[in-house]
Amino acid sequence: MENRNVIIHHGILGQKWGVRRYQNEDGTLTKAGVRHQRALEKKDTRWAKRHGEKITSRAKAKSAKELKAYQKELLGGSNAVTKAGRLSSATILAYNTKMASLMNEKVSGLKSPSGRNVQFVAKRGEIGVFMALADQGYNISQLKNGIYDSGKVAYKKTVIDKVET
Repeated sequence: MENRNVIIHHGILGQKWGVRRYQNEDGTLTKAGVRHQRALEKKDTRWAKRHGEKITSRAKAKSAKELKAYQKELLGGSNAVTKAGRLSSATILAYNTKMASLMNEKVSGLKSPSGRNVQFVAKRGEIGVFMALADQGYNISQLKNGIYDSGKVAYKKTVIDKVET
């Protein structure tokens, strides 16, 4: 039997209805919001440094078989190698994009401590991927052209937060 003389509070002490702690009415962050955001980013960075290599290596291992088959298919094409005997940039980008999509399938649902999604993004110009932490609802497909080592999105002016592994 439940006690009806007890009041249970499911909120934050002193919090007013309709008033946000970290955000102004226009959507900008308050001073507390900026501090909170920085703390979450620090926490995510530490978490990614600790777990990034392990996550990346496991995702690569789980997708190795499919990547090997794609590699054979890709190298069988006529435009795979340049006249100088190097892999063409289109071939490298296609391979990296495929690697990122396969690895994203393997880590789907994995989140950082702040709730950001773990995503892999294709590198530009060299073989490999970056592990990025994306906010929920973030459209990672806008990075289809890959990113440079600096974190700058290819053909765009935006820079993403990334953790290289």
